[in-house]
Amino acid sequence: MMGRLEALRSSETEALRRLLEAQPTSSAKIGFAWRMAAGPALANAADVEWRDDGVLVVRAKTSNWLKELRHARPILTTRLSALLGQGVVSKFVIE
Repeated sequence: MMGRLEALRSSETEALRRLLEAQPTSSAKIGFAWRMAAGPALANAADVEWRDDGVLVVRAKTSNWLKELRHARPILTTRLSALLGQGVVSKFVIE
């Protein structure tokens, strides 16, 4: 059963990646990818700013969420890269 769930999750990510790669890189595209990568709780716990130089700034709404976001950084980075492609986000800042 676990193998099927992992395969489904991988297929979903691949489908989203293909849809996103066809779109120009914009604040809306990055915001959507952020919400997909972070999930509803983390996505709502922060404000996101995309800069044209490839910097993604995530500002936590509280100190507790800041701690959670920093803890989740490795998985968030992996998920964003899977959705947007390597190198689209050149720097990921959590503050």
